[in-house]
Amino acid sequence: MRNVVLGRGSRVWRALANRPALSGVVAIGHADLGSFEFSPADRVWVLSYSGDPRENRDMLAHLGASRVQEIVYVSSSSTIVNRITRCYRYPRVKFDAETEALALPQAKVLTVGLMYEDSSELPGGASVATSFDEFARFMTAPEWPEAGGRRRALLRVVERPFGSALEGRLFRAYGVLLRLAGSRPCVLRPLDLLLRALGMRWYGYTCLSNRLWISTIS
Repeated sequence: MRNVVLGRGSRVWRALANRPALSGVVAIGHADLGSFEFSPADRVWVLSYSGDPRENRDMLAHLGASRVQEIVYVSSSSTIVNRITRCYRYPRVKFDAETEALALPQAKVLTVGLMYEDSSELPGGASVATSFDEFARFMTAPEWPEAGGRRRALLRVVERPFGSALEGRLFRAYGVLLRLAGSRPCVLRPLDLLLRALGMRWYGYTCLSNRLWISTIS
């Protein structure tokens, strides 16, 4: 089987491209989709993403019509927040795309967490994360134990210290506010902008998705 990555310019593929174990992978960009000659022996890893749901839909429809052997749609752990709200754009668009992918009989969904080379890159606190090494190993020998062989959650909880005592207090206070917000977490968006300006990286749907995943897998 030939492995083809759709998303040559993606952050994930840029981190993986030079690994010897993946030297045989063919990488293409979204612009190549119409001209690339797929074969029935291809497994296509979809790393490409558009904020426009129509573009994601068209991309998946094209792959489905290409009669490839397998389509692996790489989704985000953040999609879990759609259990509570659809107010966050990125998780909403990714969730809709993975749902459309699963409508294709040859498609599977791989869910990854925050991607990292070294755990020091992750935010403070507990993060649901996936290392590039883990992703690379999975690409060489994928297994699908979930949802009747159509899904895999390739992630784990990684604990990181906060940068300061103040950051730890802010994190805990934000968690209280997030619980109080219930099904309307986007009311905290003004606060999210402030936290972003302060250099924090655990707010918004990242915080909510981490909380939901940790409660699910613990």
